[in-house]
Amino acid sequence: MELFRGHVAVESIIIVNNLRAIRLLVAIGLVWLAATATANGRSGGGDIPDRDTERRQADQEALMELYCRDDAERPESWLDRSHSYISERLCEPAAWFDGFFGDARSFEETPIGTFIRIRNAAEWDQGGGWSHGLKVRASILLPRVSDRFRLLISRDEDISGELRDEGALSEGSDRTRLGLRFIASERSRSQLDFDGSIRVDGGGLNPEIRSRYRYVYGLTDRTLMRATQSVFWQREDGFGTVSRLDWEWLQSRDGLLRWTGQGTYSEGSSGVDWRSSVIAFRQLDTRSALRGEIGSFGYTRPRFEVEEYFVALRYRRQFLRRWLYYELQPEHAWPLDEDTGSRRSDWRFSLTLEVQFENESSRHRRLERYLGDDVDRDAWDEAELPVPSEAPGERATQDPVLDVNGADGRR
Repeated sequence: MELFRGHVAVESIIIVNNLRAIRLLVAIGLVWLAATATANGRSGGGDIPDRDTERRQADQEALMELYCRDDAERPESWLDRSHSYISERLCEPAAWFDGFFGDARSFEETPIGTFIRIRNAAEWDQGGGWSHGLKVRASILLPRVSDRFRLLISRDEDISGELRDEGALSEGSDRTRLGLRFIASERSRSQLDFDGSIRVDGGGLNPEIRSRYRYVYGLTDRTLMRATQSVFWQREDGFGTVSRLDWEWLQSRDGLLRWTGQGTYSEGSSGVDWRSSVIAFRQLDTRSALRGEIGSFGYTRPRFEVEEYFVALRYRRQFLRRWLYYELQPEHAWPLDEDTGSRRSDWRFSLTLEVQFENESSRHRRLERYLGDDVDRDAWDEAELPVPSEAPGERATQDPVLDVNGADGRR
């Protein structure tokens, strides 16, 4: 606990630096669009560009006021003040960009949607002692630009495009990427998208271009299969491909069982890196959940080898605020010792603190997805209840993919 608290100040500095990097990279990456828009405005002549510029600036400011800033009296708690301040700093770059290129007619119809998770974890390993890590994930919708664009802060392994509740320190903390996603096609069963991203930490920039196709097939009214195929290029690893297959059983609106198998091959690898696991998720109540996982991972060259077997149980709890969570995860693993060729037995334990930043439009969409269209938002907000992150909710009975005989399910 002392180690965990001792890193809070350090991680706060890291978060602020990441925010500055995000603002700078978004501005640099899209500056040519701004230049094009300005040149087109000047070509009209007269004083029209001045009025257009003033209107655009007014729209940008109005967006930031409406969706990013808290006009109510600030609470006395330092926790609320800190959350409100960081939330504003995270939201404003997206609102500015959305307002600059968006159509003013969509001002009230399609507000920006922002969902950001910052996870600070301390982990103890029987063989390696204490370590810590910071993970940032975000999905920012820019509907005034286009419903097909997303600003993303994600991990390399987030191939599905979903912010799933994966391990806090899995595969290190140096693979966070900042990018822009274009959704070329999106249907009930399938999605095709393209990403351009750079790694914003880990000792250097590693640009990546990736195309991804996902297809979901409803087997019954409670089970489905999801196949995801990605092709990518990275400066460090060259060209590569990732294949992933998921099977899911929606036990109830609060229960989910998933099997996942994944293989990755690239020019920088000598074979296929693979991973397979079974995950069981159970929402205990509106504030807590359990997640159990058993699995293994390894490689195929120079010979097929299981690098590690593991089993883990995670308890997740919302506390104090609807946007604040903690997690306790004991884990037991059997990693392969490369020097001796034998397996050792390791106990591990991790403690994670998660902070979520989300504007109301994004929260309401997630709430409707969990509770359905008839949700009483006011009652849910007054009770300071969180939105379950991975529980199936209404999807267990109303997802068009699971309607195997319906028109939507056949798409």
